[in-house]
Order: sequence, then structure tokens, then C-alpha cells
Amino acid sequence: MAAHLVKRCSCLLREAARLAPALAPVGQLRFTRVAHKTLTSSATSPSACSQSSLKEQVEKEPVFTPYPEQQEIDQFIQKATRPEELLQLLGRDHSLHRNHATLILIQLSRLLSQKSEDKASILEDRRFQQLLRLGCSQISSVWHGTLVKLLRSLYLLRLPESTRELQSVEQEVRWRLRRLRYKHLAFLAESCASMQTESSSKLLAELLVHLERRWTEIEDSRMLVAIMTKAGHLSELLMTRLEDKCLELMEHFGPEELRKVLTTLAAQSRRSVPLLRAVSYHLVQKPFPLTKGMLLDLAYAYGKLSFHQGQVCQRLASDLLPLVPSLTPGEMAQCATSFAFLRWLNVPLFEALVQHLLLRAPDVTTAHLCSVLLAFSRLNFHPQQGNQFFKLVHERLGPELASLEPALQVDVVWALCVLQQVQETELRAILDPSFYTQFLGATSPKDQSTFLKLMNINATAQLEHPEYQGPFLPATAVGPTPSSPDQKVTLLQQELRETLQELLGNASQGSFNVVTQYGWVLDAEVLLDTDGQFLPLKDFAAPHLAQPAEGRPLPPGAKRLAVLLWEFPHFSTKSRDLLGRFVLARRHLQAAGFLLVDVPYYEWLELKSQWQKGAYLKDKMRKAMAEELAK
Repeated sequence: MAAHLVKRCSCLLREAARLAPALAPVGQLRFTRVAHKTLTSSATSPSACSQSSLKEQVEKEPVFTPYPEQQEIDQFIQKATRPEELLQLLGRDHSLHRNHATLILIQLSRLLSQKSEDKASILEDRRFQQLLRLGCSQISSVWHGTLVKLLRSLYLLRLPESTRELQSVEQEVRWRLRRLRYKHLAFLAESCASMQTESSSKLLAELLVHLERRWTEIEDSRMLVAIMTKAGHLSELLMTRLEDKCLELMEHFGPEELRKVLTTLAAQSRRSVPLLRAVSYHLVQKPFPLTKGMLLDLAYAYGKLSFHQGQVCQRLASDLLPLVPSLTPGEMAQCATSFAFLRWLNVPLFEALVQHLLLRAPDVTTAHLCSVLLAFSRLNFHPQQGNQFFKLVHERLGPELASLEPALQVDVVWALCVLQQVQETELRAILDPSFYTQFLGATSPKDQSTFLKLMNINATAQLEHPEYQGPFLPATAVGPTPSSPDQKVTLLQQELRETLQELLGNASQGSFNVVTQYGWVLDAEVLLDTDGQFLPLKDFAAPHLAQPAEGRPLPPGAKRLAVLLWEFPHFSTKSRDLLGRFVLARRHLQAAGFLLVDVPYYEWLELKSQWQKGAYLKDKMRKAMAEELAK
């Protein structure tokens, strides 16, 4: 059987070689298809090797010819500005090749996307229906790129899922999936994801399988970034493989590709540490010229992903500093917010932002001003031109505070409390019962966070503004525990708790995870008498608790100590300065009568043995008592 097949193949090749001159005008593609077709026929026909049979195959075989040269009608289609111009082409005597109908449909969808009000009338037009039938009747001969654009155009036109022509195009795409280029698959996946119909969802599932299997075909960095942006969010497996490919091709990335990779990760909230490290390395090592837009996008992405790389942050800040005079109010707000999320306080940059903001004060909206204020409060930044800045803030907020969203009103007044710039009128507006009752009994994490800030504002009014006469939050409002019951205990908190328990000896002489009525949680609380001995907490009154405990007043000279563990996220990056939230906590607790025992992480981590940790805490407590006695 094999010998018989080889003999017939030899016969076919001899005939094909003899007819080669006659086939030259047809082209190599046609010759290949003829040879394939004749070979198939020879298996069943004993006369397949004849010259006449081969000539018939050449004449009858429909083939893909090279794309025709651009004609006048092609230019007319591209330059059309109204749907009517395209529909009129059906009634004219034009030489339309098989792709023209699909090109008209593609251009028509573009025009209708700009003028959506005409879409309904065009879809019902008889000429559009004729054009749709004409294009889909020759769908098997449409080129791959045009076919992909056609399906996307039909999706944009929002044709009913049951439309026969739409189903025909989707089926043709399924048949060609193995032959489509990788970028076409990604383009189609993005189109199908936007449709959200049953048929498009099935096609999307098939496309994702091919994308996941053929990811090694990507060789160009620009294509990789484009596919990550368009289709990466559709599949976890695909995104993981695209990240691996990014690491492989990172050497060839330019600044634009690096920007797109980071913004894509930020949009999907994917904190891929290896990829972020690789991008950071190239940003630091290569002297890329970064534009203002790139710098702002990079700062936003790093802030959104909470990835702190000191050298990158320093470069972004230093490159943005000379560009501050060209920033718009929106860009100023974005810049300040991004660096606030990064916990990176670059004083020259922030001073320049304040100066530029004051110069452009008439153009700055209240929303932008609020964003800048919140960024300053997060970093506990007090500008040199603070008087002018906060004067502008109060002038804008005075008439517009009540018009802001309730949660934003709380955030803004809380920020002013952090920066010690809040006024009585602003306290009164937030602590009015008609306002804060909407946050009582909050269940969502966002509302619970807002209620905690309400408690901090209430504490500011009680402890830092003695002239303020009310209103205040009622005792029933500050009673519920603000911390989550399933809150995880960190390793440092566990070590501190074990060390302090061993130091106290008796569990009744100390309390852990103490919830106060001010919205702050103490890592530990102890009482010391004048001799430095621990006293049992349960025997004495505790008015600072969320649910105050009754008991005897403290003995003369006894002091209540609050042990506060400050971990890495509590500080500005590459700094030993606490963030604004925790500075506010220290002020409130000191005003409430506590002696503070600060335990920063960078000191605690240097202690190796349990004995060293216990001695460290004893020394901290003695120093706190000595400083109080020295006053």
C-alpha cells in the first residue's frame, strides 16, 4: 500500500514540474493548493496523473489571492464620515471584491459608535440588511485580520444573539482559531468579554484556552504588554504566564511598556512581587526619559499596590519636582495621594505642591483640595506656608462642607484633627446627632472605619478643645467595640504580650488589647504605684474604656501606662516618623492621662533573648515614670 502511494506521488510531482511554467502567473500559494488537491483526488481516481486533469484543477480551484491593491472605493470607505455615504455604495456601480462588504460594515460600526442615536434606524435599513447578508455570504474568503475586526464590529452594533449572520461569523472564527495570530486571539477575547451573551461567553472560553496554550508564541514586548492589558484580567492562568513572559522579555522593555505593565497590575490589584522588583530594577538602573504622565502613572501604580522601593520613590519625587509648575490641580491631587499611599514624604516636593496650589487657588476645586488635605494628614505633613494653606481650606470648606458626601465630610474633618487645624464649627457639624446617626450600627468595613474616625473626632473635641461645649457622641454610641473580633495578632504583638505577661507575673495586673472610648486600641495597659510596683487593674476605676469600669480612684502618685507597639506600617517609608493617624493616637492618650510606653519595631527586633526584652520593657516604664516625676 505504501509503495503504491509513493508511486502515485512521484507521478504527481513529475506532472507538476512539467506544468510549472504554465502555473507561474498563479503564484506559489495557488501551486501548493493545487498540488494538495490533486494528491487528494489521486487516491480515488486512477487517471489523476493526466495533464488535462491537472489543468482542470488549476482552473476550478478557488484560492486566496494576494490582497488586491487599494482602489478608489477603499479610500472612499476610509474617508466616509456619515453612515449614509457607506450605505449608498450598494446602489452604485463599484467593483467590490469579497472583502469590501466587511470593510463597509467595520467602518459603519465606527461611525455609529460616535453617533449612537442613528444606530436603531440604520440597523433596520434594508440596505444594511443587504450589506450584512453580502458580507457573511463570503465569510470563508475574508482575511483573518478583517474577520476579527468584523466580529468586533458586529458586537459593537449590538446585533441580537439569534442573528444568523452573527452566528455565521462566530462559527467561522471557531474554525480558524488555530490559524489566527496570537494578537488576534487577544483582540477577540476582549471583544467577547464586553458582550456578555451566551454565545460570546462560549467563544471567549475557547479563546482563553488557546491563549493559555499558545503563550510561548509571544516574542515582541509591545505585543506582550498589549495582550496583558486587554486579556490578562480574563484568566488567572493566562495572567500568570504573561507575568512569566514579562520577566523573560523585561530587558527589551522601554519606559512606556514598563508604565503599562505597572498600571495593568494596579488596575487588577495584582501585587506580583517578582515582577514589581524587576520593573523597579530597570527604572533605577536605566536612565529612561520619563514624561510627566509616566511619572504620575508610576507613582499611582506603586501606591495602589503598596510596593515601597526607596530608590524608585526617590527618583519619582526628584523627577517630578521640576515639573510641579506644569501640574494641573487634578495632577497635584493625584501626585500627593500617590505618595501618601506610598508613605513617602519628600519635603521639597510637597512644599512645591503647596506653593503651586496657592498660586492656582482659583482653579483648584474643593474635591482636589480635599485629596491634598487627606494626603497631608496621612503623612503628618505641616507645610511652611501652613497658615495660607489652611486659610484656603477653611474658606472653601465653610460653605461647601455640608454638600460633600457624608463619609468624605468625616474624612476631611478627621484630617484637620490630625493636623491640629480643626475649628469648632466643623466639629459641631460632624458631631450633630442629625449627621452621625447614619453611621450608628455600621456593618460594612467602610462604614465601621468612618465611625472610628467619628470617635477620634469626638475625642479631639473632648481632649484638645476645652472651649468646645458640644454636641458630643453619646455614651451608647462609643460603647461598641470598634476593633474586629477576628483581628489577627501579629508576631511582634504576640512576642510583646508573652514578654509582658512574664514580667507581670499575675494576669490581673495587666490588660491586653484594651479598647478605649477614643477609638484607639492599646496593646497593653498597666498601673504603677510610686514605688514602681504593678497594681491590679480590676480594683480601680477605668473611665477611658469603651465600657467604663467602676472602682476606686487611683492612689496618690500612681500612674496608668499605655504600652503601644509601633510596627513597620505605622511609619513613613525609610523614616522613623509616625504617620498622622498614630501621631493623633499618641496625643489623645497623653491628653487622657496615660503615660506612654512606645515600643518601635526597629528597637524590638534588635532584642534577641527573652531576658533582654523584659529588661527593655522595665527600662521603658521606669523612664516614663521618671519623666513624669521630673515635670
